[in-house]
Amino acid sequence: MPAGTLDVMKLPGDPPTYQIMFEENAGGTFVHRVDADELAPFLHEELRINQATAVQAANKAQQDGRIRIPEVVLEENNLHASMDYMEAEDLGTE
Repeated sequence: MPAGTLDVMKLPGDPPTYQIMFEENAGGTFVHRVDADELAPFLHEELRINQATAVQAANKAQQDGRIRIPEVVLEENNLHASMDYMEAEDLGTE
């Protein structure tokens, strides 16, 4: 199971969207974008994050614009099925 940091960031726009990025401790970055009403359900239902944590993270991202949660462990199958893998060149960190 991959462990890493979950980063949820509010993107500008009307209505706002949210970028969800998971950075594995061992390397590798996954990303997904959702609308505000899909944020907590995506975190809970797709990434299988505890529901209370998913709701708290969604609320914090909506209120403050960003939340980073370290030490998150996700199941490999859920991660690959629900998020896009970002190569180093996609991130601009070659």
